[in-house]
Amino acid sequence: MTGPLAAPATRFVDLPAGHPGRRLLTGYTPWFSARADQRFPYSLYVPEDLRDDEAPLQLWVFVHGTGRRTVLYLDAFAELARAERAVILTPLFPVGIAGPDDVDNYKQLECAGVRFDEILLGMVDEVAHRWPVETSTFFLHGFSGGGQFSNRFALRHPDRVSAVSIGAPGRITLPVSAAPMPVQVVVGVLDDNPSEVAAVTGDPDARGRLTQARVLADTFRELGSQVRLDVVDGVGHEGGRVVDVVADFLREQLRGR
Repeated sequence: MTGPLAAPATRFVDLPAGHPGRRLLTGYTPWFSARADQRFPYSLYVPEDLRDDEAPLQLWVFVHGTGRRTVLYLDAFAELARAERAVILTPLFPVGIAGPDDVDNYKQLECAGVRFDEILLGMVDEVAHRWPVETSTFFLHGFSGGGQFSNRFALRHPDRVSAVSIGAPGRITLPVSAAPMPVQVVVGVLDDNPSEVAAVTGDPDARGRLTQARVLADTFRELGSQVRLDVVDGVGHEGGRVVDVVADFLREQLRGR
């Protein structure tokens, strides 16, 4: 490879104290294009007080839903990440990869010749190069379309996921012989309208998201995973209203480390 992509990315520790680049690489970062495929960017939250001499930070990955609202997770989890010494990675998988109205591309992990799981893993490798972060395993959460991605990613790459939180997927993939892992399935108690799921999936036999969530949780549990099913009172299909429950599950995993 030649050109700018052949040059190695500047690492945080390569910059001297007080260098303005350190401010750019901490806090809410800019969007970075994935080096493997520049169509796919990612942004992060990195604790502003990151030190050269501290142990490698954890990695938490949050995958957006169909609306691509990544800032929700950066805002909701920045304070916890600062306290627990973690970096938050939020990929962006844009609409329009397989056609102008293609909103679903990443949810099945593969579309139009793109392996979205591999794109994410490439982003994780880039984070490991640029920042002092432990990336052999990471916490993963997604809601709605992101829940579909997280469901399937955990089944395909169980060795990379320290714990997975699957939020209200419209279509589920049931494990058959999954490796045991900590799993949260989270959904609003009001999110069980089959016609709403049918409208977005095109499946006339679709079941409501709450019904599917129960099936998914039961199946993971039957195969030996440690499963937490959270049905959130008073909530419909609203990812922003389940983040507190996701944070509680994440804290539970941190206590068990």
